[in-house]
Amino acid sequence: MPTPRSPPPITVAESAPMTPPEPMSSVDRAWLMMDDPTNPMVINGFWIFKEMLAYEDVLAVLEARLLIHERFRQRVVQRRGPFRTRAYWETDPQFSPRAHVGRVLLPPPGDTKTLNDTMARLLTIPLDLNRPLWAFTLIQGYQGGSVFFGRIHHCIGDGAALVRVLLSLADLSAEGEWRAPAAGAGLPKEIDALRPPARPRRALPQESGRRGGKPAALLSLAGKFAATLAKLALMRTDDKTAFKGDVGVGKAVAWSEGISLDDVKFVKNRMGATVNDVLVAAMAGALRQYVEARGGDPEGKEIRAMVPVDIRGPEDTKLTNRFALVYLPLPIGIAGPVDRLYETKRHMDAIKRSPEALVTYRVIAGLGIVSDKIARRVRAYYADKVSVVLTNVPGPLQRLYFAGKALDTIVFWVPQSGSIGVGISIFSYGGQVNVGLITDRGLAPDPDTIIAAFEAEFNSLLSLARARG
Repeated sequence: MPTPRSPPPITVAESAPMTPPEPMSSVDRAWLMMDDPTNPMVINGFWIFKEMLAYEDVLAVLEARLLIHERFRQRVVQRRGPFRTRAYWETDPQFSPRAHVGRVLLPPPGDTKTLNDTMARLLTIPLDLNRPLWAFTLIQGYQGGSVFFGRIHHCIGDGAALVRVLLSLADLSAEGEWRAPAAGAGLPKEIDALRPPARPRRALPQESGRRGGKPAALLSLAGKFAATLAKLALMRTDDKTAFKGDVGVGKAVAWSEGISLDDVKFVKNRMGATVNDVLVAAMAGALRQYVEARGGDPEGKEIRAMVPVDIRGPEDTKLTNRFALVYLPLPIGIAGPVDRLYETKRHMDAIKRSPEALVTYRVIAGLGIVSDKIARRVRAYYADKVSVVLTNVPGPLQRLYFAGKALDTIVFWVPQSGSIGVGISIFSYGGQVNVGLITDRGLAPDPDTIIAAFEAEFNSLLSLARARG
């Protein structure tokens, strides 16, 4: 039965007039070129519903709300030049929404293991390069309800942009009416009201220059920029642990039960840290436990995490990639939870004071304009310096509805690059925090044990915080 608040589906002819090919930005192209058969540059995620979703209702919402963004009707075309391949966005003349939305019925017993195995299989299927680079699957029969599983290529947009797009598919009530934004309005700004307030972003170097910065200040910034670039270029290879090695196509996935955001805030207030500090420290402890369980010795070791940092301004609503990368040491060599938390905080604070994010954004943009061969070499060089990708995306504070059904849980899995075999994704929604974990099946075939260790590490921090009164 169609939901009362869903607008009538729009037709492709109405929504997707043929337009001339649009050159892909250098940053978006860089993420396209980072694709690898063993590590596709695809963001995967899923929504859990305790009730069954109807396929036609889901399709109607996607047609009316997702397809107003032309990227989801465009395919990528590449044209070889004398020095490098150029990429363009081109409207797919054969576009059909149904070709991008599949259906799967979970086999018995329809439990979490069956669901995870199904999603792990789906996320290894390459996206069709002759079509727009996204796909959704409606998975029926999970604990009597539905799971809406999505895959979107990173060249379409970064995590922050895609979260805003996907949340625009949802409502604040089961009967809520939705109004289409004006043409060309960019990403739906109303989603900002559902999310925690963002901190002001640091201006990019060229923006500072346009504001007429003092020469001494600009020279100082240039010096820090050069020093940071040199530090990144000279980073040593990451410590050898269970998380380093050859990666393959097969992946394993897991995700945590919801952790109370109020409990996380309680720990951070008692310990004088941030929400990020607390969650990352708990994950560092979980990774330490896993290394020990596999017969390794983590004492005195650190492993690096590649961490995306959103650098878009508050008025930047374009669906694109507008983020940088920083390299965060994870102190797995520290046994004590509190000492590990404060060492994590020290590393996080140092990164916040560093221009590292601005430097890596320029490097990524540069990869989009050099030859494919050079770009792949640079990608492999930096992937060798880290063991995991770790990202934290704040979601809406309120509970949402999609196609008339209550959205219970949101989890996503961040893509890895090159030889990186572990991806850790933290997402907050409706007062809960969920962690998604994707691993290379050959390196860490049992990510559920890491998730269990993460939950135990967080509970240890919570108990210690409560003991402080």
